[in-house]
Amino acid sequence: MTDRREGFDTRKQQVVSSLVEALDPKRRDKSPKGFIDAPILNLIHIINQHPDYYTTSSCSGRIAIYCEGLDPDSDKTTTKGGTWLYVSHDPVAIPSDADDAWIIQLLFGPEHDRVIVFDGEKQDQQKASDILNHRMQLIYFKFEPLILHVESASFEASMKLNGLAFQAGYQNSGITPSRTREMLAIRSTHKIDTPIAYIDPQTQKIHCLVNPSYLFLLLRMSNLKFTQNMERMKLFETIVQEQVDAKHAELATETKEQRKERKRREGLAKKAKATAAAEKQQDISEKSSLDEIGIADLHLDE
Repeated sequence: MTDRREGFDTRKQQVVSSLVEALDPKRRDKSPKGFIDAPILNLIHIINQHPDYYTTSSCSGRIAIYCEGLDPDSDKTTTKGGTWLYVSHDPVAIPSDADDAWIIQLLFGPEHDRVIVFDGEKQDQQKASDILNHRMQLIYFKFEPLILHVESASFEASMKLNGLAFQAGYQNSGITPSRTREMLAIRSTHKIDTPIAYIDPQTQKIHCLVNPSYLFLLLRMSNLKFTQNMERMKLFETIVQEQVDAKHAELATETKEQRKERKRREGLAKKAKATAAAEKQQDISEKSSLDEIGIADLHLDE
């Protein structure tokens, strides 16, 4: 077994054994929730069953309202240090009697009392300029589909899983450059990311850029995308499960001679690596000796 494979197996064991699959007051992962989204849990289990893969981070999909942060040094907006006003990892049920107040309170949460609803008047051009020049915090409505980061045991394994992701419709997937690890991001393109409000820096009021009817439209569109997201996820589960079953069958049917040959090749690769390292060290030692001889000759000449 090569050092690279050993490193992969060690990292996989550490990550898989530390997965937090439900709310636990004693354990949390690095996500804001502190545990894995329930809808994606089965897919994670399937991928982690394959000896050549394990998941490093994930999100099953979400509707979110995000407020930009402010740079304390320049008072200009920044993508860092923002605030999530609302997050849902499931479709949102809309009551039959839902009104403007309902949608405002839902999306802006504890900040809904600061909201000034859009009344259809023409927007102040100076305010538009201030927004574009990052002098006013924008608030965005977002729908983000599934995203999954996976480490693979080899480049070939990454390419194979990337191809499977494309089959399931994750057309925005790709290999992430890394010098030491084979990383793959699995994601699709059906998202929503649009500004819906801004914060007036003088009054700290939240001014909507769109009316409540448009907010209802965004919410209904997101619920539809959630359905598409789940269908795509289930398809990907089926495709990956087939690969896992095939891999397990391949390993189970490996003959004694095949296993012996595989171990022999791994041993030869490890020996070749050790030999190359030893030769490199010998070259360094010989160069150092020659340098010392050269210095001694100079002393003799003097």
